[in-house]
This record gives sequence, structure tokens and C-alpha cells, in this order.
Amino acid sequence: MKWTNRELMIAGVRWIGLAFIVTLLLSCGETQTKPAQPEVVQGLLLQKIQWKSVPDELQAPGTVIASATAQVAARTMGTVLLVAVKEGDAVHRGQLLAQLDERELAAHRSAAQAGAQAADAGINQAQKAMAAAQAQADVMQKTYDRYTYLQQQKSVSPQEFDEIRAKQQAAQAQLEQARAVLAQAQAGREQAGAEARAAESVASYARIVAPFDGRVLRRMVDPGSLVSPGAPLFVVEDTSRYQLQATLPTGALLFVNKGSLVRVELDLREEPTGSESCQCDNSMEGKVVEIETGADPASHTLNARIDLPHDVTVKSGVFGRAYFAHGEKQALMVPPQALVTRGQLRGIYAVDANGLVHWRVVTLGQSTSGQVEVLSGIAPGDVIVLNPGVQQLDGKKAPQVSATREEKHS
Repeated sequence: MKWTNRELMIAGVRWIGLAFIVTLLLSCGETQTKPAQPEVVQGLLLQKIQWKSVPDELQAPGTVIASATAQVAARTMGTVLLVAVKEGDAVHRGQLLAQLDERELAAHRSAAQAGAQAADAGINQAQKAMAAAQAQADVMQKTYDRYTYLQQQKSVSPQEFDEIRAKQQAAQAQLEQARAVLAQAQAGREQAGAEARAAESVASYARIVAPFDGRVLRRMVDPGSLVSPGAPLFVVEDTSRYQLQATLPTGALLFVNKGSLVRVELDLREEPTGSESCQCDNSMEGKVVEIETGADPASHTLNARIDLPHDVTVKSGVFGRAYFAHGEKQALMVPPQALVTRGQLRGIYAVDANGLVHWRVVTLGQSTSGQVEVLSGIAPGDVIVLNPGVQQLDGKKAPQVSATREEKHS
């Protein structure tokens, strides 16, 4: 069979195309490379996680409060002329917080003082009148005594004796009247003095002062405001001592007593961002100074007050937790520097059997003795990275070590 020129051309093109495809496949096979090896990170500290015996603690949420908090209120009606402090200002006992308009109070005080002075003058007059009446009564008494003797000697007539006796009785009556007037004047002086002291005290109400050393927590008044008695103007707290008011379940009464020492953690530091290591150890020791003996029938909880050590960073309103120990438990504990935060999640770098590092999300429990309990995310026997820092270790390889940190200490 003879091939035409057209058929020969078509067959040639097909053979050339087939040869090109075979050549291309062979060349691809020759240039294929091996996958890249993961980066080995040096300087990592590794630790194998094991169960540890730690105190079994009851966690009780609470809020920091000042040991003494006073709501400073107005004690009289008036217009506020001056507000001398701002929220957050430190104050001393007796320091001026606000000044009310005291013109009307000062007028009442002046009137009361004038009444007291008038009462003093009345006493002086009554004392002089009593002195004169006493002198007159003394003279008439002596005259009466002489006439009594003469009457016994039959030397005076009955009429003369009766006149002297009447004058003596009148003098005694005047003396009693003078004494009554003096007593009335003295009573008036006491009343006027009491009114003056009351007016002075009321006038002092125009000065709103701090009840003790502390800090102004809230201010609820401005200059120009008209205040009435009992209207709260400021809230002042005593900064010398703070307490954690914790809420406990009723079962806590079995092992929590007044005087018990407890561990307290306060949320004083900002949450970490990015890949910063979590600093979770922020503990202090407190002492239970008050505890309710009965529970709230609605919530079935009770409150306890825990004295906190003096710390300049402690402020009222800070959220905190109290941990009441009662026995021991087994837990997986990791140091806080091993934790890494990504957004709202906290995790830990774990090393698998091939030495590859993976970030695992973990659920944290309580922290104690400088370590944090891990509730989920890792298991006993897992190897973790203790010093991740800010490095991105996902998918990288940890160096092979002969023993982990846990094994070296065992």
C-alpha cells in the first residue's frame, strides 16, 4: 500500500509529538527535588510532663474593697461654692472637700452669740439685785432680832414690833425673788449658750471635710449645686488597708475559719498580646478576718473578708480570687513562661516523637507555687518547650537531647 505525501506528513507529525512528550516526561523526572527539611531551632529547653501532687484548692471569686469606705453627705441645706478635690485625690482627715454658702448660717450664729451675751448681761444684773436684796435682808434680820429682844423686855410697843417684823419678812421675800431672778437668768444663759453652740456647729456644716486619711473614690457634686441634708457628695475610702470580699459556697464553712491563711490572686496586670509569654503568677497571702455564719437563701453562698498585705498596686474594685486549700490532688503543672497567647487563646509548644514542634491550645486551671495547672491540651509524657519566648516554632524541629529537664532532675 502506497502512502501519499499528505499521509506521510501527518504520520511524521504524530511521531514527532510523541517523541516530544516522552522527552518532556523524562526531563521532569530528572529535575524533581527532595522536600525541604524543617529548620532546627537551637537553645530550646524541653520538659516531659508528669503528674504532680498539688494542694486541692477551692476557688472563690471576689472584689477588692477598702477596709473603710465613707459616703460623705451634706448635713445642712446650702449652695455649693467650692469643690476642692477631684476623684482620685489623696486627702487627710479634716481636709476641706467642699464649701457651702454659709451666710445664712453665719447670721444665725451671730444672733445666737448675741443672745448669749444678753443672757450674760442679765445674769450680771440679777447678781447685783440679789446682792442688794441680801444686804437689805441682813439689815432687817438684825433689826428684827433687836426688836425681838426689846419686845421681850417690854421696851417697844406691839405696833412697832409688828412693823419691824413686816419689814423683815418683806426683805426676805425680796431676797427670794432676787434668787429666783438670778436662777432664771442663769437658765437663760445656759439656753443661749446651747443655742450658740448649736449655731456654731451648724455653721461648721458648711465645710464638708474628709472623715479620715484616704482617697476620693467618687465625686457627685459641682459648684453651684443646691444640696440638702443627707445628699451624698463624695465617697472616700481608707487606703491604708484593703480586703478581698470573696463569695464562697456553703460547704466552705467546713474548712474555712476566721484567721485562716489563704492564697489570693488579683488581676492587676494587663492581658498579654501577640505571642508574649503569659505572666500568671500574681499571688499574695491573705488572712480571713470576717466570715458570715449563714448563707444567702437565694444564692446559697456566703461572704468572707480577707485582709490583703499592703501593696501600692492594689486598688478597690479589682477582681480577684481566693484559694482555700483542703487536701491534695494530682495535676499537670507547667511554668507560666511556657505559655504562649494568641489572641484570646492560650497554648503551649509540644514536641512530637519526630522532634517536630506544634502549638497546642490548652485550658488552664489554678496556679500555685509559681506554676499553672493545665486541664486539657497536653497529656502525661508529652514533651513541651519551656522557653518559647516570642519565636514562631510551629513546624520547626527541636534538637535531639539525651534527657529532658524532668528526667535530669529525677
